[in-house]
Amino acid sequence: MTEPLRFGDNPQVPSRAYAEGWPAFTLERWTRLLSSYRQRVSDLYAELADEQPDCFHLLRPIQVRVVVSLVKEWVFIRAAKVDGIALEERWEDPHLAGRDMFSRADHERVVREVVGVEDDYKLFGHEEMDQRFDLDQAPHVELSNPEFFGREQADLDAHAAIDAPRWQRAFDALTGRTIDEEGLEKLRTQLEIISELQGTRRGNRFERWFGELLMAHGCQVEPGVTSDGEQVDFFVHKPFRAVIECRWKQGRLQPRELADLTAKLNRRPAIIAGIYVAWSGFTEACRRHAAHEPNGRTVLLWDAGDLKRLLSGQVHALDLFEEHVSDRVRRYPMDL
Repeated sequence: MTEPLRFGDNPQVPSRAYAEGWPAFTLERWTRLLSSYRQRVSDLYAELADEQPDCFHLLRPIQVRVVVSLVKEWVFIRAAKVDGIALEERWEDPHLAGRDMFSRADHERVVREVVGVEDDYKLFGHEEMDQRFDLDQAPHVELSNPEFFGREQADLDAHAAIDAPRWQRAFDALTGRTIDEEGLEKLRTQLEIISELQGTRRGNRFERWFGELLMAHGCQVEPGVTSDGEQVDFFVHKPFRAVIECRWKQGRLQPRELADLTAKLNRRPAIIAGIYVAWSGFTEACRRHAAHEPNGRTVLLWDAGDLKRLLSGQVHALDLFEEHVSDRVRRYPMDL
């Protein structure tokens, strides 16, 4: 830790007069900045803010926590029920006013530890004090032009909101979580038609429909083939490995109906899971049987609720798979 700066050390350090006027200045500055920001969003970006609310951090009520030393000013924000601005003056603090705080990469960690900033606060920004003007006198809010910076921040957030879908698609592609939204729309229409069919015709069409649903989620799907008397509806090879069986019956599935799937699993490597898909759902006895599969294989049961989440794009198929596996793992010690 380097020797901390003191009032009067040099002209680039705030004076005591500046420090005395800083609280009133900061409160008014942030009040006017927030007002300007929200007006700008309301006037120009209301629809965009509805579509990408997470990009507009200052739009809804927030708690602003401002920490200041002779070196820097840090601004933390978190969501709140009503707006609030809290100030923490640490002008000559031996930790926060050290000369090394100009360049330390971990300055945020130091501030959080020294002041006790909770984890739910996000660092919104920080500014070196020697970048400000007239440090030898009390600051004037008019000279800081808070309305301009409020509008500028709104424009920056709008740019981020416009780019967000593109970045999300890029991220999804990197993590294997792409979703074909147009494909989902077509599948929603097809489901209404399938629901009006009966018997084998409905079951066969539902099987093909579910394979197309997984492909809309970027899954690599291979149709099942008949060999040695075994019929498999289809396989998933990426982004997870599973044998799939699909049924649409009048009533919920019973434990005995899982036997065929578990037999197919036992002829394959343990890394391959089994997924039984049933629009009508499963009895509690069936769910218990799957959870206690005697050979220790992974049998997952997906019902109409799971399929609706996939169909809406609310969850990716890989995340749904991992969600069911995690649930099985959490429950496993309790089942012994």
